[in-house]
Amino acid sequence: EPPLQYHYLKRPYVLEPGVAAAMPRVRRYDAAGKELPVNADAAKVAKSVYEIRIRPGILYQPHPAFAVGEDGSPRYLALSAEDLRGVRGIGDFPETGARELEAADFVHQIKRLAHPRLHSPIFELIAEYLPGLKSLQAELAAEAKRNPGWLDLTRFSLPGVEVVDRYTYRITLEGAYPQFLFWLSMPFFGPVPPEADRFFGQPGMTERNLT
Repeated sequence: EPPLQYHYLKRPYVLEPGVAAAMPRVRRYDAAGKELPVNADAAKVAKSVYEIRIRPGILYQPHPAFAVGEDGSPRYLALSAEDLRGVRGIGDFPETGARELEAADFVHQIKRLAHPRLHSPIFELIAEYLPGLKSLQAELAAEAKRNPGWLDLTRFSLPGVEVVDRYTYRITLEGAYPQFLFWLSMPFFGPVPPEADRFFGQPGMTERNLT
């Protein structure tokens, strides 16, 4: 789930923590790097920093993407055509695994907004505020031409987004964009683990409608 959600009963609508431990901490700075008060004139804001901490102990539901062998390596990686014979759904993989939700999973999904093989309807808007997103898209497009297979997004950086620790990540936007808090309640900013990207990115998966 995304870090924030809407309170189900309050009207008018009010945001509250979802998987986040609390509402994000927002800091605004001017061009000289001086922190501004919350009610500062938006025209004076050069960057806005959102720090989001998620609740520890949240687990992904069991899924074959997390299954590992006795040596700890992914159980269903580098699957051959023979391995996929008869596979028509996730339930056809007998083994599953799970792990704890981490801040890096949210950062991974934000990078996916720039993935050249995925359609992101909010890319152009978010790219105006999130530094590095357009250049990341160009990098990934070039890599996609060289490599027709799965793109390992963990190899690419996005300057405006960083992992602080296991449960905390930070997003830096250009200027003032108060509406961004509402974006944090949308699926675009929910977590996607790299294991899932890697699992579904294998040859033969798309043909089986496993994406």
